[in-house]
Amino acid sequence: MTVKRHRVLKIVLAIVLAAAFAAGGYYIGMRAQTENVMSSLPRAVHDKEAEQDADKADELQQAEATEEAVVFVGKSNISEAGSGEWTTVDSCNYDITGDGVNDTITLYTSAPSDDKGILWEDSQDWILEVSDGVAGYYTLESASISNGSLYFSVMEMSDGRRAVVMYEYSGSQTAVKEYIFAKAGFNETIAYRSESSNLVHTSIPWYK
Repeated sequence: MTVKRHRVLKIVLAIVLAAAFAAGGYYIGMRAQTENVMSSLPRAVHDKEAEQDADKADELQQAEATEEAVVFVGKSNISEAGSGEWTTVDSCNYDITGDGVNDTITLYTSAPSDDKGILWEDSQDWILEVSDGVAGYYTLESASISNGSLYFSVMEMSDGRRAVVMYEYSGSQTAVKEYIFAKAGFNETIAYRSESSNLVHTSIPWYK
């Protein structure tokens, strides 16, 4: 009887010890997992803050780039094409300033012309100018271009704004600029500018 009771006690003790070891292992595992989670929290917070800082830096950089890209073109009492010899390439009469009076948008080139047309060279100067008809001039662009030319469009935007869009291409660069009148002058925004490159081909027709 004593032997049987002793055997039962051994079995109970073995069960208790197994349960204790299991509980201890569970506790150690949970503690290790908790410590891993707790130790990873600062890293996760740091990574999140770093990501947010990077996003803010990108937004600031984009805002600064946009601000730098806007150039104000004010009015002058003297036409840029008033001195020297200039040939009119194209012109448009339209109220681009929105004051109820037609303005004249004119594209000039320094290339001479005769009764056969414009005598184009490899390089010439260009002027894109707006005249308000009352001795006021806005020089939107004045540039010397090699192996290229300037073009412009006059547009009515869907939101009611009016814009002059200038297209410039040469053997090494392409640019698109937008000019929108704002009270005292035009705001110039660079819509597109390519990196320096070698122009291989363009379907833009050359002026005759």
